Amino acid sequence: MKEKVLLLGANGLVGRAVAAALREEYQVIPASGHGTPEGGYCLPVEAPGRLAEVLEREAPEIVISSVRGDFGQQMAFHEALAERLAGSGARLLYVSTANVFDGDLSRPRREVDEPTPESEYGVFKRDCEAMLEERLGERLSVFRLPSVWSEDCPRLRMLERHSRSGEPHHTWRGDTVNVALARQVGDWARYVLGHGLRGIFHVGTTDMADYFAFEKMVCEALGIPEPVFEIEEVGWEAYQAVLPGREEIPEELQMTVAQVLESLRDGRR
Repeated sequence: MKEKVLLLGANGLVGRAVAAALREEYQVIPASGHGTPEGGYCLPVEAPGRLAEVLEREAPEIVISSVRGDFGQQMAFHEALAERLAGSGARLLYVSTANVFDGDLSRPRREVDEPTPESEYGVFKRDCEAMLEERLGERLSVFRLPSVWSEDCPRLRMLERHSRSGEPHHTWRGDTVNVALARQVGDWARYVLGHGLRGIFHVGTTDMADYFAFEKMVCEALGIPEPVFEIEEVGWEAYQAVLPGREEIPEELQMTVAQVLESLRDGRR
């Protein structure tokens, strides 16, 4: 019998990619904060009581959280989630962000580095990671993601919209990043869950690119006429990159920037 996975945030870019990667091997129960996905639940972050009802009814072996919303409400939601999971023995895969390092951009970061957040978003994600680790311990896995791309992602649609309209497209030069492909996040989720891996994982390309240069490469790869770039010069050597360093992840699941661009191009054919 397939293990049951409750997927929170199922309608988002990452949620959809994870659902696609898991549906053959797991019984995926989708949940969304807005609307009710087919075969699933509407679970807004402001209603942790509703979450308890669903956990009681479904009793999933695994929960994956990729929810969005007010930070205070998200924290209360995840505290309620951790309390229920701590008593059930279920595992949690929590989707976090490269922003847990946004207070110090002096170098790329690996999983062993201590978070250094400055933004409200980064501080919230750091605090939520810490709370979940304290309550769930070895039953927690964390994915820290850089910017996530797919052939129909919001970032790509914005590039196309600005290309058509002539509206300036704001970008950053001097900000060195790595990126993730949505499908890659799903593939890593399937591997991490299937092999019982725990702890923190940086999911993204093994190499980096300047963010402005990457957006130009996206336009070239997909045949998008370049928009009018409104370039903000960072002015120093900044890195917003969370590089993968976990040796358990096989080579075939690793990606380079060039491979992400190739996948975006192939996805549009």
